[in-house]
Amino acid sequence: MAVSGLATPFGFQDFPNYTEGRSAAVNKIVIHHMATTDYDSVPGIWKTREASAHYGIGQNGQIRAYVDEDNTAWHAGQWAANSSSIGIEHANTTGSPDWGIAQATIDASAKLVADIVQRYGFGKVVPYKNLFPHSEFYGTACPGQLKAKLQEIADKANDIMAGGSGNVATQSVSNGGQASQEDNRSAAIKEFQDKWKNRWALREPFRIRTCEMQYGMYQVLTDDLNVEPNSWFYNGIPTKLLEDLSDPQGRSFEDGAMVRFKNDVNFGTIDAYDANTNSIGILFTGYPDMIWFDADKFLAHA
Repeated sequence: MAVSGLATPFGFQDFPNYTEGRSAAVNKIVIHHMATTDYDSVPGIWKTREASAHYGIGQNGQIRAYVDEDNTAWHAGQWAANSSSIGIEHANTTGSPDWGIAQATIDASAKLVADIVQRYGFGKVVPYKNLFPHSEFYGTACPGQLKAKLQEIADKANDIMAGGSGNVATQSVSNGGQASQEDNRSAAIKEFQDKWKNRWALREPFRIRTCEMQYGMYQVLTDDLNVEPNSWFYNGIPTKLLEDLSDPQGRSFEDGAMVRFKNDVNFGTIDAYDANTNSIGILFTGYPDMIWFDADKFLAHA
């Protein structure tokens, strides 16, 4: 078991929404806010909500452990990011729309980040290199005010690792970190963002690998479109969005069947990107949940 010595287990893995083990090496930390002032309500809400995180920090700086670092918490909104990251939630001091964060929470976050970074050998903490806001991987307002505090957390963590107390002056993170991400966009993501302006239509057929009942609905996975490794939570495509070209009457969706999106749902918006894995988060017309795809594969079927 891997849990920071700074943390106290609290409701530890007493919920179903995480995955045993890891499919990738840990190379980043993802910062979240809880969007609640009720620190004790987490992680109880994950018993019914398909989410989780490894750690949570309270308004007074108390650090709690929710998921073993050796396991994959469902926090980033993207399977590849979940597999390679540790997620930290931060309790708020005020509600919407400000979602305030206490300085004690930020200071404790820096200590926890320093501890994680030292144990995993990340080197210097750098925003948008190994310390990310949740919004970098998913279309969300999370982590609220903490997005502008990434540099402060990084500076304090770096000072702690150098033997200091973390009491250092800092500035808010500049747009330079995000700009460097933009410079490294793949050709497919550039086309979606610059040419298509985040709009898309998917008309070409593709082959499904398998079809199963998952999360209360029949879904398919496809190697033709999805990011690897496939995940039902992030990459599953509900069959109600599809036409079964191999069996249009029976709609059997057997393994290996050729399918395509129905004409009334085969267009929509791209609401999230992950340049690190070259993936895009799609919102289909008439379907509320985001589905993640490999950008190059998706472009080839557009």
